[in-house]
Amino acid sequence: MSLSADTMTKGAFAAHIGVSAGRISQYIAEGKIYGDALEGEGRAAKIRPAVAQSQLQKTLEPSQRFGANGQASLNMPTRQPALNLGGRPPRPAAVPPSFDPDEPELIVRDDVADKLAAERLRQQQIKTAQLEREEALEVGRYMLADDARRQTVKAVTEAFKVMELAIPAMAKTMAAQFDVPMHDAMHALLKSFREARAKAAKDFATSAAELAEHVEDEQT
Repeated sequence: MSLSADTMTKGAFAAHIGVSAGRISQYIAEGKIYGDALEGEGRAAKIRPAVAQSQLQKTLEPSQRFGANGQASLNMPTRQPALNLGGRPPRPAAVPPSFDPDEPELIVRDDVADKLAAERLRQQQIKTAQLEREEALEVGRYMLADDARRQTVKAVTEAFKVMELAIPAMAKTMAAQFDVPMHDAMHALLKSFREARAKAAKDFATSAAELAEHVEDEQT
């Protein structure tokens, strides 16, 4: 079937541009082939090749238009024949293609291809690092800094509460052992405890201020 035909089946159009019929269905589902490029609906829909080719030129990402299952590679040749969106039969590999200003085949310079591949690699590295951090949080290896601060303050506060609640019992013991009024023993212990608590709070604040915001994880 010629690409000049008004309509084609999905399978015929897929064969002409060098992809599987399933990929054509995927292009339609993703809205890369749409509107006037389609005749009919659902599985029975047919393709208007000229319109569909023009749409794919615009809707496919640059790296998807070239070989290796849509993966842009470094130092790719100037012309990539993987998708025959130009509507012409592919030339034999041994014959260098001549330049035709009217030919709508896709042409990409090597430096543009390198930038595309480098950017794709950078985005993948960022995504991988993000997933690793999320996994570490889930298994409890890491915790958010704000959560750590809240939990630390809560633990220290509870510890001081326990010690303060024990002061009356300690004052009673001291009053009985040293034969002093209970009130005096209680007053002395509370004063000493509160001074120690204030000093400890100051020391904690100083230590926290000296800690680095981020700590290197030697296990990674």
